[in-house]
Amino acid sequence: MKISKKILSIALVVMLIATIIPLGASAAPAEENWVSAWSTSPISASLSDLGILDNLGVTLTAVSSRVTVNPTASGSQVRLTFSNEFGVTPLTISACSIGLTGSSSKTVQCKTIKDVTFDGKVYKVIPAGQVVTSDPIDFNVTAGEKITVTTYFRGINAQRTIGLIGGDTYATVGNYTHISSMALGIPLSLSADSGAYEVIPALMGIDVLSADEDACNCVIFGDSTVANEIPRLLEAKLQANGITNISVTQQAIKGNRLVADGVGVAANVLGEAGIDRFDRDVLQQPGVKYVVVKLGINDIVHPYCESKADKLTPVTFDEMVAGYTELVEMAHANGIEIYFAELTPWKGYTRDILGTGADVQWTEEIDAIRLQLNAWFASDDCPADGYIGLPTLADINDIYALAPAFTTDGIHFTTAGQQAFVDAFPIDIFA
Repeated sequence: MKISKKILSIALVVMLIATIIPLGASAAPAEENWVSAWSTSPISASLSDLGILDNLGVTLTAVSSRVTVNPTASGSQVRLTFSNEFGVTPLTISACSIGLTGSSSKTVQCKTIKDVTFDGKVYKVIPAGQVVTSDPIDFNVTAGEKITVTTYFRGINAQRTIGLIGGDTYATVGNYTHISSMALGIPLSLSADSGAYEVIPALMGIDVLSADEDACNCVIFGDSTVANEIPRLLEAKLQANGITNISVTQQAIKGNRLVADGVGVAANVLGEAGIDRFDRDVLQQPGVKYVVVKLGINDIVHPYCESKADKLTPVTFDEMVAGYTELVEMAHANGIEIYFAELTPWKGYTRDILGTGADVQWTEEIDAIRLQLNAWFASDDCPADGYIGLPTLADINDIYALAPAFTTDGIHFTTAGQQAFVDAFPIDIFA
């Protein structure tokens, strides 16, 4: 009788456990697969420094910025990352919303607008030096379909963390987070010899929750030669070839160098050395599995610019190899595949800064290290996972120069040049 009671007690315990833990639930639940759908690299500068806010013509206390971006990943939820990394005072987000873009970058489809919250609240103060990510928001994102983020800031004139590529941004006084049209918004943009700067206040990343457990991210990491539409064009190529689980995002800073920070009057705008920002801009991207590096030409060219002659000394081949090797070691330590893209030709480029005249002249002596590095990228001595050669971008009559149709100034790419870059990109690296 005692044995029967004992057996019955054990059976009841087993039944109770079974009701709490269903059969087949022994494995841990799968982790949510958040993937970066859009990003930009933060630099230290204020909108006041750049002279942009002067166009509003009023004393600034509260301003809405409206940023339209083209995400390269799809998902059922979204979360936003805002940075006050370089700020010296707190940055206040009084309200923020996200919605599908309307007929222009100044408009949002009203019925799609959703509030962005932080710990359940629409109001968020970001301390100086800090980065915050919003709560997940139920919002369907489709790769290639534009979305718009409207943020109502207090103290925007004092904040110092901005992005300079990847969005179409407007600003106006007042709270526009639930207003469809920002008709009177002024564009937050600048023009320079290296192309247009799209000024993005504080918003540094947009992630989506993907239903595809294999979804991942490829980061294009580099300088002004990839601070353009290359990521979006590459994403379109992947989609056209049936590769729908890989997003392509951009961490490119114009004028950026691999082994040293920016120098000169606009030093902050040129960003930190690639080896120093790689952790933040690549390793910390949600879902990153691949990184394509096209960075290093400014290390070679800048020391020979008249405007920087007293601030820089020429870089050596060994210094550059050490820098690239450091990137490889960081990537591989985090399970990320890394590929080096060819440092493309630049003969004819003079770095004419704001029409002040030639700042540098190409010579075979200066260019020799570029050729050395490209040869090293392609060799077995390079520890990277592969090399992306771009020979079709060169002028058929002069291999030291880009084809005229592919360049705006001898070094930066036209739309056709960007497409040629993507056409040459070997997508089998994602197989």
